[in-house]
Amino acid sequence: MTKIFRYAIRGVGYGAVAYLLLIAFSVAPTNVFPKNVVSLLLASGAIGILSMIFDSDHEEVAWPLAFGIHLVGTAVLILGLMLYNNWSIGVSFWIEFVLIYVVVWAVVMLDQHLRVSQINQALKQRAKHKS
Repeated sequence: MTKIFRYAIRGVGYGAVAYLLLIAFSVAPTNVFPKNVVSLLLASGAIGILSMIFDSDHEEVAWPLAFGIHLVGTAVLILGLMLYNNWSIGVSFWIEFVLIYVVVWAVVMLDQHLRVSQINQALKQRAKHKS
């Protein structure tokens, strides 16, 4: 349960930042209602949980298949969010969706790279001190 909660919270964080950036760049409406916020938090949390498919515990799913499932699942969740909030879905939506997906993906990859580098650095320091 803790693992699911951590993935959901991480998803909520990415979703909230993405939405605030959309508002800042005048892509999303600036008048935000409670139903918009709650639906965004739920959809973002669900996308975070969907991201568990990339977890190393699920190695039986090939990476391209996992990526496809995540991309389509994210699109379905965001489409549901858009429909629920009565926001327009046009060609610009798909362009924005792909751009946001790529940017969030790049930020996640950078974050993972920095974490792995930090862990490797700590392991090197530990090995030096043991020698």
